[in-house]
Amino acid sequence: MFMNRKKSSAVFLCALSAVFLFGCSSPKEPDPDDYIKLGQYKGLEVERSEYKVSPEDLQDELDMLANAYSDESGEPAELTDDFIRDISDGRFKDLAAYTAALEEQMKSEYEEFYELQYYEDLWNKAVDNATVIKDFPPEYLQKKTERSVINARKYAQSLNMPFEDFVDQKMGMTVEEFNTQAIEYAKVAAKESMVLAAIAKAENITVSDEDIDKAIKEYVDLGAFDSEEAFRNEGPDKMEELREYILMSKVQDFLAENSK
Repeated sequence: MFMNRKKSSAVFLCALSAVFLFGCSSPKEPDPDDYIKLGQYKGLEVERSEYKVSPEDLQDELDMLANAYSDESGEPAELTDDFIRDISDGRFKDLAAYTAALEEQMKSEYEEFYELQYYEDLWNKAVDNATVIKDFPPEYLQKKTERSVINARKYAQSLNMPFEDFVDQKMGMTVEEFNTQAIEYAKVAAKESMVLAAIAKAENITVSDEDIDKAIKEYVDLGAFDSEEAFRNEGPDKMEELREYILMSKVQDFLAENSK
């Protein structure tokens, strides 16, 4: 509902995705040139979606607002000017003003979503264009597998769910099926990590201590951690996860800046 909406941070969501996908990097990473042959990653071209809010999308949001204020019988609230002024404490003078603000909010959210999708599409194309020329070290794949399992267990814990219930209800599989998929997923994560490292090496893209400090501050500002010290106390694994996420952001920026 627009009145109480809080826009999700794209940075935080991307970080969460990156951590789950890539996991923790080993202190001694394999040389990407030994395992990956990069294909085209500059001058990529992918279709960009338009940031358009349809009348149907807008009406769905208005219907959600009306349903959120349903009466005891379940009858949706009537979205009158007085109703809008009342629930917004006078912020909006009438339904038209509220609807216009809602549409602008939705446009902003759509723009953010499609921009993230554009970056992801460029990245996926760069990964698809790369070729694995040598099997990844077993210990490297094992670490990727372990990290994906650990992160899934942590996520289940954050939802106060037993891991078995989380896998069953949220992922629609058994623990055995999850473990099997984690092994296969590790191969995908390994390739992506290697492609990331290979592009960064080829283009001299690095992560500085200042980049780390800025990212940690963003986490704290988002409320993900109580303090910067609390984040750093998570240990070296968390710092390596953050470093790889920042590197991913920089590489994706590079791909976008050099796309068609």
